[in-house]
Amino acid sequence: YVDLSTPYHKINPVTKLLILFSVTLVAAQSIWWVGLILGMIAIPFYYFLRRLKVILIFSLVQIIGLSWGFATFTSPTVLREIFGNNLTVIWKWPSYFIYMGYVPDLTLQAIIYSIQVSMRIWPMFLFSGLIFLTVNPSDLIRSMHKFKIPLSLIFAVAVGVISVPRIFEVADTAIKLQLMKGVGYKRNRILKIFYKLKAMFEAIIPLTIYEFKKARFISLSAETRAFMVYKDRTFLNDINFSKVDKTILIILIIAVIVDSYLVYSGYIPAIPVHG
Repeated sequence: YVDLSTPYHKINPVTKLLILFSVTLVAAQSIWWVGLILGMIAIPFYYFLRRLKVILIFSLVQIIGLSWGFATFTSPTVLREIFGNNLTVIWKWPSYFIYMGYVPDLTLQAIIYSIQVSMRIWPMFLFSGLIFLTVNPSDLIRSMHKFKIPLSLIFAVAVGVISVPRIFEVADTAIKLQLMKGVGYKRNRILKIFYKLKAMFEAIIPLTIYEFKKARFISLSAETRAFMVYKDRTFLNDINFSKVDKTILIILIIAVIVDSYLVYSGYIPAIPVHG
């Protein structure tokens, strides 16, 4: 959580969840450039959060990773349906790679297709990150309770919002501790990458132990506060659904309806698409 006063901080947490749901739905059913536009809309908010450099690096890694994953496993039959029979082969894998699920040839069309698919997921990651950076768990609980959402669901979402950022934080700490102990010290810069990967692998055990301990602490904390004993809970501060939230909600409904109409009427092609 970034304790700042940005425009995105002022939006109701439930509204942020609805934004994420709407963005995911629109990007999933639309052509690739719709997802690209939605992702570009999210980028400026990270500038106000002073996390622009981090999110740009994360976006690059995420797009390359997803694109590579889809490109090496996409069936040539699917590619021929989209691009026709003239596929441009740029690399041939060794024959034993097929046992790992790889297609025999890596084609230019497979890379184009995989980048299109990654654009469906990229905006979802960006708007999910905005929730983690701008939503205090206590505010999320209060706002969801106001909309009569079941306490069990509220608790599950709150635990996710609390735990996911700490997983990365603990993993980063564990990796840095491994490097401080001398892993990869005085090694070639190229080899240092492999030592960092080794440190990441060795961080799995302390990370798992931390998560088990944290789960126990969360359980004890909920029990001491009589969580789920009563149907209603009282809060010292209330969170209201402002005019801005209502305006955003109206825009989201219109955007989803218009996008769905354009997709199913053929004006905006869905993925897979050639173009």
